[in-house]
Amino acid sequence: MDDLFHDSFSGVRLGLDYSEYEAAQALNQTILRRLIAPEWGDANDPHRQQVLGFGSAGHCLLLEPERFLEEYTRNPDGTLSSQESEVPLSVGTWEALMNVQRTFWVHPEVKRLFVSGHPEVSLFWAHPELQIPCKGRLDWWNPEIGAIVDLKFANGSGRDFARNLVGRRHLDLQLGWYREGVRQLLGIEAQTWVIVIEKTKPYQVYAHQLSVRELASGQKKLAKTTALWQHKPSP
Repeated sequence: MDDLFHDSFSGVRLGLDYSEYEAAQALNQTILRRLIAPEWGDANDPHRQQVLGFGSAGHCLLLEPERFLEEYTRNPDGTLSSQESEVPLSVGTWEALMNVQRTFWVHPEVKRLFVSGHPEVSLFWAHPELQIPCKGRLDWWNPEIGAIVDLKFANGSGRDFARNLVGRRHLDLQLGWYREGVRQLLGIEAQTWVIVIEKTKPYQVYAHQLSVRELASGQKKLAKTTALWQHKPSP
C-alpha cells in the first residue's frame, strides 16, 4: 500500500506546500462544515488567530520538527514568531509546545500510530456522483495499518474535547470527508483517529478512534452538506 503514496500518483501528493494545496480549486470539508456551522472558522477573530497559530506551530513541531526549527523563532520577550504570520504567538507558547512534545511522544497509542507514515498528505479526487474536484489534507497517514490521524489541541480538558467530537465541532464530518478521499483513491476503509493534546498543564494526550456511530454520523452530515452545497445559489 505504501508504494501508492508517491509523488507520481496523481491523486495523492506528499510534501506538497500548503499554499499549493490551498490554491487548488476543489470542494473541501471546510466549505461543507460551514454550511451547518456558519460561525465556524472566523479568520478575523483575534482569539481564533492565536488558537490557529498555536495549532499550526504544534502540528509543525510534532509532525515536521525540522521545518519547525526553520520557520519558528523564540523572541527575547518570550513570544514566538513564525515566517508565515505577522502576529507573534503569546508569551509562554514556546514552553507549552515543549511540554506538549514531551508528553505526546511517550503516549503508547501515539507511538503505535506514528511508527510509520507521512505528514501533511494531500488528497485529490473526483466526487463519484457529482464528478467535481475534491480535496483533503491529512495530518498523518499510516499506510501500514491504513490509519488517518488528526491532531487537535484543547484549551481545557482533552477528555471533554474528545467526547464532543460529533457535537458543535463536527469532526465526524471532517474525518468522514478524509475517509471518503482515501476510499475513492485507495479503495480501503481507513481507521480514523483523533489525537487530542492539552495546551496547558498537565498536557495530557488522548487518543480516540472514531466509533461506528460517529462514522455513521459523519456520513449523514456529508450527505446533507453535499446536497446543500449542490443546491446553493451561485453568488
